[in-house]
Amino acid sequence: MPGKNWNSKTREYSDVVNPETKENAARAQKMREAGVSVAEIAQALGLSKSRVYELLRT
Repeated sequence: MPGKNWNSKTREYSDVVNPETKENAARAQKMREAGVSVAEIAQALGLSKSRVYELLRT
């Protein structure tokens, strides 16, 4: 589901509204397309690998 975040409390997807999250998702996508590993993306963005995987799905 592009542009969506899973809310485990309400068990629903909601739109991504934070501009910083959208920017991080775009940066992660560009880096991944350039062949950068998820671990390297996580380190560069200061995020966990699981969060990077979530961003790549958005």
